[in-house]
Amino acid sequence: MQKLETMNAIRKTVKIEGNSLKVDLPDEFKDQEVDIEVTLHKVEKESISKEDKDLQEYHQSIRDHYKDIRVDLSNYKFNRDELYER
Repeated sequence: MQKLETMNAIRKTVKIEGNSLKVDLPDEFKDQEVDIEVTLHKVEKESISKEDKDLQEYHQSIRDHYKDIRVDLSNYKFNRDELYER
């Protein structure tokens, strides 16, 4: 039976250039078997992205365009019978 050693782990976020990855390991990992797991790093949005900014500008331009057009619907009442008469 093989003696189990304590588990050492390294967790590090690195930027990939191209499609290769270079990892420098400490000497205690030398000549050992290791498990490698690569996942994409999820970055939380801290600032507004360009697409969101463009969308917000688009929405604001629509608001600005229609800001002077007002329709008073306070006395409007939907008549379902008129709908089915046609």
